Order: sequence, then structure tokens, then C-alpha cells
Amino acid sequence: MRPIHDLFPPAFTIDEFTPPGAHDEVSIDSSSETIPSDDQLTDQAPVKKSLGSRVRRSPANSEAFLKAKTQEALTRISGTEQGVLQLAFPMWDETRRGIPNDIVRSGLFTSGLSTKRKSMRDERVASLSNTEIVYSGDELRQNDLTIWMAIVHLGRERPLGEPIRFTAYRLIKEMKWRHHSETYEAIRQCIERLKFTSVKISRKDKKSHYTGSLVRDFAFDEVDEKGKDCWVVRLEPAIAKLFLSDTTTLIEWEQRMKIGTRAALALWAHSFFSTHTDCIPYSVAKLHELSKSDDKKLSNFRARLRLALETLVKVELLTDFSINRDIVVVKRTKAYPQRATPLLSAA
Repeated sequence: MRPIHDLFPPAFTIDEFTPPGAHDEVSIDSSSETIPSDDQLTDQAPVKKSLGSRVRRSPANSEAFLKAKTQEALTRISGTEQGVLQLAFPMWDETRRGIPNDIVRSGLFTSGLSTKRKSMRDERVASLSNTEIVYSGDELRQNDLTIWMAIVHLGRERPLGEPIRFTAYRLIKEMKWRHHSETYEAIRQCIERLKFTSVKISRKDKKSHYTGSLVRDFAFDEVDEKGKDCWVVRLEPAIAKLFLSDTTTLIEWEQRMKIGTRAALALWAHSFFSTHTDCIPYSVAKLHELSKSDDKKLSNFRARLRLALETLVKVELLTDFSINRDIVVVKRTKAYPQRATPLLSAA
């Protein structure tokens, strides 16, 4: 495992070291300092440096520099298939959960509620036109997504591929579910279901691509360093390729928890519309397709969709919505920036 600082190097490196006690005065000669233009901002930019000093940049240059370094770090994560998600997205705090847009702008996690789950093999999943998803495994639903998001959140500060240890109690508390033996068993079955999956996600713009399982492996009989029983889950390191700056959204977790576990269509719509800063109109038929609803009749789905959107207004994701001539238009609440905008220090 490579050290973290290899993934996120400092903006500047000091080529020469002055030993303690040296009497040379530390300074920057402003007359000879060269500040590159935005298009020239690279690690090789001709900036004169002295020990213990920082080069001051204009706000525009600093913003461009940070953006360039961020993309470099994220590219390095993608290329090495390693990384710590929390470092890439410092806005990912306890109130939010990071999720790749492609996963929730599709029917990979359906809005189904029927007792029997469909088993799929190399089946193309309904998604937006710029993404192709092929899936093998048992049908995944919204509670599966909630559990997966909670596990990813618990492991966001660990290098991908390393064990994520937690108690079942902690996971249930994280999701605000009822403490009951049936809940424990449902979570165990979900983690097993996530393990025995094969997902192929590719984008036409080639910004992200992933082939693998949503969970690499798991164990329910481990003990932690204090000797307490715990569960262990590991994620595939390559899944970092899906968590890029412009393909990831930080979802308001409390809103999702308020929706509850049974309102599957509202849960699907919450994650779907969270990924849209400026929501474009969608037809009722398109949302029916993307959510993979159990409703056979579009009229039934339309009625359920209206109730789901009313729920999103109540939890304050939306301020308003309309369904006219089977075209759905929603207005987002913009109290919080939903997109995971990476920030890196230049110091």
C-alpha cells in the first residue's frame, strides 16, 4: 500500500535544504519571481522558491492551481486504484454520504418492493444515455443502497481495499433502523447480496469506468483490537474510479433517513434528483424506466411518483414540482452544495 502523501503530494517541494543555524536570510526576490498564467500552471511552473517562504498567488491563479492539483490527485487515485475518499472530498462530513452519480441515475438499485427478487445475468440496466451499466446478480433495491452507502461512509477514511470494521449495532445506528434480530439478519443478507454481484459501468465520455463487485469480501465473525465481535467488509480498490469530482454527489443523509425504508420510489427519486443541480424535465415514462418500478401500469406509477415528489418537498430536497402532460419538472432546494467539490491545500 502506497503512503497517502504519494497520492496527494504538496503543491511545492523544496529542492535545497538549509541546515539549522544557517545565517542566510530567507526571502523572495519579487523582481525575479515569475507567476505563470492559468494555462501554464503545472508542477514545472518557473516559480523561484526560498526555504520557509510561500509564493503568493492571485485568487484566480490559486483557484486554477488548486483545480489542477485536485485533478492530478484524483487521476492518480484512479490510475493506482488506491486512495482515501475522505481526502479527495473534504466536504464529505457526518451529514452527507458520497455516491457515484451513475449508480443512482439508473435502475441498478431499483424502487421495487415485491417479495421475490429478480436474478440477472449480464443484463443491461436502464440508465441515462451517457452511461452503460451491465449487471449480474440478484436484484438490488433501495435498502441495499442505504447499507452500501453507510459502509462506504464508515470506510471513507481508510485506504480502499483495507478492512472496514464495525459492529452491527453501529451500522444499524448509522441508518437509524430498528434494533431487532430481523434487522441484523436483513443486513447480513444484504452484504452477501452485494458481494455476489458483477457490475460493469462505463461512460461515453470515458471519465470513469468500473468492472467488479460492490463488495470484495466480508466476514461476520471477526474481533477488533479490543476483542469485541465485529463485522468486516472490504471494497474493491478500483471502485475509486467512480468517485471523481464531477461524477460524485454528496447526498444529505438526514433527508434520506426521514423518508423511511418502505417508501422505495421516494428513496430512489431522492438520490436521483440529488445528483441534479439544475433539474431538467423528465417524462413520467422515462422515470418509470430508470427506477425499474414494480408498477405495470403507467397510471399507477404516475400516482406513486406524485406522492414520492411530495415527500421530497417535505424533507426539503425540493421546493416544488409539477407533472403536466406527463412531463415532470422539479425545483431543487439550494441550501447546500450537493456536488462534491474537491479542495486541496497549496501550502
